[in-house]
Amino acid sequence: MLPFITKATCLLLLAAGVQALADRSASSSPPVFRSTPIQNHFIVQYRDDLDPVARQAHQTQVHAIARASGRYQGVIRNFAIGTFSGFHGELDAQQVAALNRSTLIKRIQPDATVRISSPLHVRDTSGAADLSNIRTVQTATWGQARISHRLPNANSFVYEKGGATAYIIDTGILVTHSEFGGGPQGSQRAVWGANFVNTVDTDEDGHGTHVAGTVGGLTYGIAPKTRLVALKVFDGNGYGTWSGILSAISWASNETDARGGGSLSVINLSLGGDYNAVINDAVSAAVLHHNITVVTAAGNENRNTSAVSPASCPDAIAVGATDSTDTRASFSNWGPAMAVFAPGVDILSSWITNANATARLTGTSQASPHVAGLAAYFMGLDGPHTPAEMRRRIVGFATLGRVQNAGQGSPNRIAFNGNALEVNRV
Repeated sequence: MLPFITKATCLLLLAAGVQALADRSASSSPPVFRSTPIQNHFIVQYRDDLDPVARQAHQTQVHAIARASGRYQGVIRNFAIGTFSGFHGELDAQQVAALNRSTLIKRIQPDATVRISSPLHVRDTSGAADLSNIRTVQTATWGQARISHRLPNANSFVYEKGGATAYIIDTGILVTHSEFGGGPQGSQRAVWGANFVNTVDTDEDGHGTHVAGTVGGLTYGIAPKTRLVALKVFDGNGYGTWSGILSAISWASNETDARGGGSLSVINLSLGGDYNAVINDAVSAAVLHHNITVVTAAGNENRNTSAVSPASCPDAIAVGATDSTDTRASFSNWGPAMAVFAPGVDILSSWITNANATARLTGTSQASPHVAGLAAYFMGLDGPHTPAEMRRRIVGFATLGRVQNAGQGSPNRIAFNGNALEVNRV
């Protein structure tokens, strides 16, 4: 993103490589897509210190002026994430010019259509770990095995019971998929949260269902007890808007407050684009003011993650992709803005063609949910974590020095779930 959906066309990558339906090549590089500004539609960000009463009065005025013309909708959506606030509106050029001059406004930028392809502490292992609570299963994916072992090429997934709430901001989730059953009293663990595109309340693309399966699927998930909440921001053709993505972050932030706080919640953002101050500010607000851990894909352009949002946000946990040989994937972004690497090539997970369907996808979109799942797992295992605590735990537990061709300035760390059977193994 040029400073968040600039007046020129910006690049979006849904850090995804959606090559599915299983027959698409999982080894091809995930694509990059362009976003197109929407005529007369803008995202307006208020000053962080603006009084809520003044903000509401201003929005009411803006809306009334726009509607009086008979040609524009005025204020369409509001955003409120901690001190981050603003709105998406349809406005004429004269109003936009006035907003640019207003001392109430921090930024105003065009909205755009975006398109995708269809340790806080070291765990005490001297006896505190309840080894009877540890489960070892034949792994369904190499990514699960890699996350739970210090060395590559293991064939088992070792984990303890645990899970929290994960918000999947994506194409939606097929909540009836068999991977998401088996919750309390047999209920579905995947639930519908909100829809920010004008289409049906299900995943029409598959990307979000695949991501959700990696976070918390019964067979393919890193945290199989996780509650998964679908926030749909892309339709069946892979189209959405930046204002929709902001609305989803706002929705998740406020829902966590209603449930009693975000320290048992994680947001997964398997999406991104060029550096965008508005998106980064929104993510920071969710982390700092709502206590939500935010995990994001580093991106698929083989460039410095500092040039990408939301991965460049210092308060997010940005994740790069490795293959099964612990080599950085050729497409994966790199650099010091990243926190950790995770499996992101040829990842098997849930799909949408039926309730038992699977597909193999490649991209940093697939790496990110390994770490979002890890965050949910740690929360479920040991209780609430602030985002800063979670970052320290994920970074502190990570396996060091194994990533080949990690990229200039990249942290040479592979995510690890703290498997008590080999936590001290190098």
